Amino acid sequence: MPIPIKIQQKSFVVPESGDPCELWIGYYKQLKKHTGTNNARMLWLVTWKSNGDASCATNPRFHRWLRKNRIDVSNAATRTMADISSIGSNVMGLGKNLSGFLSLGVPITLGFLLIIIGIVLWNTSKKADVTDLAMLSPVGRGASALKLLQK
Repeated sequence: MPIPIKIQQKSFVVPESGDPCELWIGYYKQLKKHTGTNNARMLWLVTWKSNGDASCATNPRFHRWLRKNRIDVSNAATRTMADISSIGSNVMGLGKNLSGFLSLGVPITLGFLLIIIGIVLWNTSKKADVTDLAMLSPVGRGASALKLLQK
């Protein structure tokens, strides 16, 4: 619940921990209007330090607003969370474009691999003779071993 404050006939609505991110943006705009950019940034940061809401810092839209106004309230973890959620939305959009490529690319690649395997098998079978076929059975291996022993 925001707290209304009146200072020198100027009223401010100071957001608290559970307030929406838009209220924090409005609070900064009020401060900027009445105190200037540098003072507004300092007062806003002091308020954020005591009342700030971490869920706002992980919100990508709020994070972009913070960068635009050169306000750094987040630590590495909350910055990473905001960046990951932005990346997630970009990946979902990429997946739509990628699915068309994959629906054609995977069958073409598999077909190419089958052709290569077929060519290798064909070339191998052209060079094979009856003794190679005999080596596939235990009797054939035994016969070739007997031939070696006779020599």
